[in-house]
Parts: sequence; structure tokens; C-alpha cells
Amino acid sequence: MPKVKSPNKPLATVNVFPQSDGSIDVEACFMPDPDLLAGEGSSRAVLALDASRSIKAAYGDSGPFGGGSPNYVQAVARKIGEILSDTTKDGKVSMMYWAMGLGEETEVIGSFDAAGCQKANISGPKRNWGKGTKLLPVIKSIVDNDFAQADWVMGVIITDGIIEDEQDCISYCLQLGEGLKQQVEAGQRRKHSLKLVLIGIGEEVDVGQLERFDDMFEETALASDIDLWSSGVAADMQDEDDILGVVFGELMSEEVIVADNGRVLDDKGTEVSSFSDGLPGKFRFKLPAGAKGFKVSTAKGEVAQDISEALAGG
Repeated sequence: MPKVKSPNKPLATVNVFPQSDGSIDVEACFMPDPDLLAGEGSSRAVLALDASRSIKAAYGDSGPFGGGSPNYVQAVARKIGEILSDTTKDGKVSMMYWAMGLGEETEVIGSFDAAGCQKANISGPKRNWGKGTKLLPVIKSIVDNDFAQADWVMGVIITDGIIEDEQDCISYCLQLGEGLKQQVEAGQRRKHSLKLVLIGIGEEVDVGQLERFDDMFEETALASDIDLWSSGVAADMQDEDDILGVVFGELMSEEVIVADNGRVLDDKGTEVSSFSDGLPGKFRFKLPAGAKGFKVSTAKGEVAQDISEALAGG
């Protein structure tokens, strides 16, 4: 699936699907608007990076004489961090390592704005690399240190292994969900005030387990009220665009309306799609054969996007 590598803001992802008749299906996703997510309240974003021994190689190795393997984790963290910083009102994202020690320790990396993310040193934990992968400590850290202080929180958690404390996580999250429902009903919280995204990387990930986290509330009384988890899988740390697609595909869906109306024009100025009942955060449309780009126009403004590089790469 060809992708636009660096979409023009406020677009977060743009995927193109060339068709046999020459036309092009396009799926685009906007970056989340902090005001849309948090309303008048405060917002925070957290990026938690797996620091277990099994993922150590993905942090790179400069070697004694230079060179060595690339630091894929740093590249991904910088890119995700930069975009996550744009989802918060203070323009910052907190980063941390998790799954350290016996799999249950965490370590704060720091808080970064967009420019800081581009320079952040993500080389692995200062203390011991982990011998296990326990998720509950990082969930509690996000809830206790961030969600307790903000009206909306997004936590993105990257892992390359099997979560060892799945049942403990489920028990805790069900209690958390009950509390959230009560707060929503009392008008103290917005319905989607906490979102956790679990991203599995590599061949050792238990896809079924990720899906169980995603569907955690489906068979409970909270099914229609709480959607705490989302999950996705990327082949490896080199698939940065796939990782971003998981994160922002979950944040901005067809149900989230970002403008009262909008329309999409091809690169010749011809309207190809119209959204009179509201432009969603994630949307699809079709471009005619030969088109090299498009423009999204709303009352709030417009953004033009060239897709020729993605088409050539595909």
C-alpha cells in the first residue's frame, strides 16, 4: 500500500490505492485537534517504549569504530512523539521506557515539544534491560501520573513480546472502566477522555492477545460506554508509517467530525467528494486516472497534498 511519507499538516496519514482502471482510492486521516479531543480542558500524551532485552537490537549499536545497526526505536519515537505533541494543548509529549528489570519497572525519559522530539536521545534505559513484559505498571503510571491531572490523555505503548500480566491488566481496566463510566454520567469526564493504543512490533507478538485488549469491554456491561483500548501490529520497527497509521487511525475515525462540511478537489480543481453533513477525521474518496494530488477545503481552511511520490513508489 503506497503511502505519502510526510503529509502536509493537518493531514496525519495519506494512503493511496491505485485501481486497475487507473483511478486512485485515497484514505486520509487528519491530525487530532486538541480542542476537539479535550474540549476546554487540559490534555496530555504519553509514549511508552518497550525496554525488554528482546527489543534491544532495535535501539541500534554504534559499534566501537562507528557504523553499526540503525536505531529504529529512536526514529519511530521521534516521529510519533512529534505528532503526539500536536495533540496536546501545551504542545508536549512525555516519553518513558517500560518492561525493565523483571518486566515491571519503568523509567522516565522526559517531556518534549515537537522540536525536542526531533533531537531526543532514545538509546535505551539507564538501568537494566527487562527480562519480562508486564504492562500493568505502565498503565497505572499513565492513569496515576497523567490522567489524574488532565481531562484527556492519549497513551501509546509499543511492545515486541507477549504481555505476561494480561489478566491483571484486564481486572484493573474493568475497574477503571467502571469508574470512568460513573464520572461520565456525573458530567465529570468526557466519554473518550482516556485512550490507550497498544502497538505490537515483530514476529514474537501475540496478535490474539492484542485483539483481546482491543475487545476487552465487548462482552461486558460497559460495551456501549467505554472504549479504552485500541491495538495494531507493524511488521517491525522500520514500518514507521504503519505504526503512525495505527495510532492516528484510532484517534481520528469516521465518527469524529472535524468540520461542519467539506469537499475534496482533484489537482485540476474538479470536486471528487463532498461531505455536507460533516467532514470526518478519517475519510476516503476516489481520484480520477492521472491525478497527482488533491485539495481538502473547509470553512476553517484548506490543505493541498501531492501524491505523485507515493504513486511512483507503489
